[in-house]
Amino acid sequence: MDQGVQIPPKLLSSIFQAKEEIDKAATIRVISHYDADGISAAAILCAVLHRAGKSFQISMVKGLTDEIIAASDDAELLVLSDMGSANLEALEKLNCRVVVLDHHKPLRDSEKVVHVNPHLSGIDGMTSACGASVCMLLAVNTEERNWDLLPIAFGGIAGDRQTIKGLSGINLWLFEEGLKRGLIEAIPGSLIPPGKLVDALTASTEPYVIGFSGDQEAVKTFLAEAGVPAEQDSLKLNEELRMKLSSLLALKLIAQGTALETMEEVVRDRYYFKAVNLEAETMASLLNACGRSGQESMGVALALGDPSAMTAAQELRNEYNFTVISSLNELVSTGITKLNHLQYFHNDKSGLSGILCGITMQYFGDPDKATIAFSESEDKIKISSRGTFPLLESGVDLAEALRLVAAEVGGFGGGHRIAAGATIPQGEEQRFLELLDAKLAEQKQLKSAETSAT
Repeated sequence: MDQGVQIPPKLLSSIFQAKEEIDKAATIRVISHYDADGISAAAILCAVLHRAGKSFQISMVKGLTDEIIAASDDAELLVLSDMGSANLEALEKLNCRVVVLDHHKPLRDSEKVVHVNPHLSGIDGMTSACGASVCMLLAVNTEERNWDLLPIAFGGIAGDRQTIKGLSGINLWLFEEGLKRGLIEAIPGSLIPPGKLVDALTASTEPYVIGFSGDQEAVKTFLAEAGVPAEQDSLKLNEELRMKLSSLLALKLIAQGTALETMEEVVRDRYYFKAVNLEAETMASLLNACGRSGQESMGVALALGDPSAMTAAQELRNEYNFTVISSLNELVSTGITKLNHLQYFHNDKSGLSGILCGITMQYFGDPDKATIAFSESEDKIKISSRGTFPLLESGVDLAEALRLVAAEVGGFGGGHRIAAGATIPQGEEQRFLELLDAKLAEQKQLKSAETSAT
């Protein structure tokens, strides 16, 4: 990682504008996203506003609609975190003052809304800044003591998977500053998940191993054949057993079609916080389980150090992991449908589509095809999508593709190049798939033409 990262002056200027708006307000309404990043961002804002003596209300939502925005018109100050950049037109119509703290790629900037977004300063919000890291930047430029919120910010960074290729941008700046203050430590990752081996491997989705993820007896048999005690804590394995177990896991993953790049991502650096005795990945998994289970307030509470919330969240994560693994095992059994440039499946479990897309693509799907999941929601079809970095290099931009194609079938969409979502009317799934497959082909052809021209 390059050292000495600097925050662009334009971004700092917008951060200070946001701070001024908060300083002026007596009461503040905060709306944030419901995933790990959104909950982390909300928790940081909660701490900042509480310490500043502000009266505030925080809500977490799955998506920002015009109805939600209109309902905030009577607020003195509306602050949106991990969302808002795609809704500037509606936000500009409000009578109240508005601050947006987002990292999703915007179509434009705003003169009326205080719009804090790293993309506007040349920083990629997909890889180098998340909602929580933007909120953390606001927090530490408000008060020095807010550096103690760094573990929460890294819960969001890890939750948005911005650690898998190494830290950069705002995330790297936060790491470097945290390192100076003795708040954070980078430790090597491993294919072996942390915890008691039999439990950790049974509950593991990173890595997800076909045949024993979710099957404790199969894990016990695997460990017995490897000569590794099932009750052994992974952190206490000697080097010989650690290397042996890692090699056996790698062989299983290769056999099921897992790409080498995925295994390299699993063994990435992890970020440990001694003050709370937690890794960022663990914080992210707890927050994600809370958000996906409709317990966002529990996630905020645990992020802010509530021990009872931590205990409850750990139980919730165990239940959530079991549901995810059961769904993955079912997908392995039923299979996924492949088109020329994408693969897709239907998911009937609300809130799981994104994680199922990601794990499917990484561990047993075709890494050369974008992964799409459909799920029904009232009278609409919700769509989640995931890509890989090699797909991005080939020209794929899922945010653009889902936004344009969803609009063609009477819906809407957006997100990041590597992970995007959409909502479309029921009955339009087949047309959507055909148009999306064609759009992805077009994106790749354009990239190929650009590469040839240079």
